[in-house]
Amino acid sequence: MKNTKIRKSTKKLGKPGYSKKSGLPAGSLVHVGQVKTEGTYIDLIEYSPTNIAEKKNLSLKEAQEYLDAPGMKWLRVTGLQNTEIIGELGKTYGLHPLFLEDILNTSQRPKLEIMEDHVFFTMKTLGFSADKGVVSDQISFVLRENLLMSFHESDLDIFLPLYDRMNIETSRIRNNGVDFLFYALIDIIVDNYFSVVEAIADMIDTVEDRISSEPDENVLDAIQQIRKELLFLKKTVFPIREGLNTLIRNDIPLIDPKQVKYLRDVYDHLMHIYETIETYRELNTGLKEVYLSALSNKMNQVMKTLTIIATIFIPLTFIVGIYGMNFRVFPELNWKYGYLFVWLVMLAIVAYMLFRFKKKKWL
Repeated sequence: MKNTKIRKSTKKLGKPGYSKKSGLPAGSLVHVGQVKTEGTYIDLIEYSPTNIAEKKNLSLKEAQEYLDAPGMKWLRVTGLQNTEIIGELGKTYGLHPLFLEDILNTSQRPKLEIMEDHVFFTMKTLGFSADKGVVSDQISFVLRENLLMSFHESDLDIFLPLYDRMNIETSRIRNNGVDFLFYALIDIIVDNYFSVVEAIADMIDTVEDRISSEPDENVLDAIQQIRKELLFLKKTVFPIREGLNTLIRNDIPLIDPKQVKYLRDVYDHLMHIYETIETYRELNTGLKEVYLSALSNKMNQVMKTLTIIATIFIPLTFIVGIYGMNFRVFPELNWKYGYLFVWLVMLAIVAYMLFRFKKKKWL
C-alpha cells in the first residue's frame, strides 16, 4: 500500500467560464474551461503500411488542403482556446456547429453522435495528482473516411506509447484503417483510468489506517474528498460506456466489423472500472460510518474514565464533608492517630473500588 497523504479537498463544482455562454444561441463557439496551452497547434500524421510522415504546427490553410489528400491521416489539434481556428476547421471538414460547441466546452458530458459521413465522440482523459486529486482533459474525435481528427485540451504524455507503435511497420495501427487508430486512442485513455482508480484505492486504504489508529478532524474531509472524486469518475465513465455500447451494437460503415471485437474489449474494461467505482463508493460510505463510530467510542472512553474518577471521589468527598462540618465536638479530633486513620480509610476505599472495577473489567 502506498503512503497517500490525506489533504484538504480543493475540488470545486463547475467549470470556469461556463457563464460566458449565457444567452448565446446554440452552436456559438465559446471556449469553456482553463487554457492549458500557449496556443492552438495543428499536427498531421500520414501513414500507410510502408510509410509514415508527420507534419507539425501546420497553418490553417495547410490543414484545409489535406481534406481530399489520399491515404490515412490523423489530424491532431492541441489547444482549444482559439475558437476561430476550430470554427474554420469545422467548416472545412463539415462539422455541425453543435459539435464544435461540444469540442470547445470542456465540461461537456461524454457523448457519441453518428452522422452519415462521420462519427463524433467526445470523452475525458483522467490522471491523478498528489496535490489536485483527479485531473481531467477533454478530447474529442471525428472519424471520417481515411481521416481521424482529434481535438485535445492539452498535450498529454499518455499517447507517447502509441506514437512509438505507429513507427513500427508491422504494427496493427499501420496495417489497419483509421478506425483502428480511433479504437487505439480510446483504449489508451480507458486503460489510464485504472491508474486513477488505483490511486483512489490507496486513498481509501490510508483513511482506513488513520481511522483504525488515531482518527482526527482531517479524516472526515478526506472521506468527503474521496466521495467527490468517485462521483466525478462515475460521471465520466458511465456515458463512455453508453457510447461504446452504441458503436458495438450498430452497423457503422466507417468502422470495420473486425474492429468491433476490440471495442468490445474496451467496453469490458469500462464495465470493470465502473463496478470498481461502485464498490469503492460503498466502501467510502462505510468509512464515514466507521469514523463516526470511532469518534463515539473515543468519547465513550473519555466519559468512562471521567465517570470512574468521579465515582472514586464520591465517598472521599463524603468523608471530607463530614469532618468539614463546624461542630465543636468530634471524638476523633483529640485522638492521636485520628488524621492517619482517616487517610487509611480513604485509601482503603480507593483500593477496594479499583479492585471491584478491575474485577468487573471496567478498567
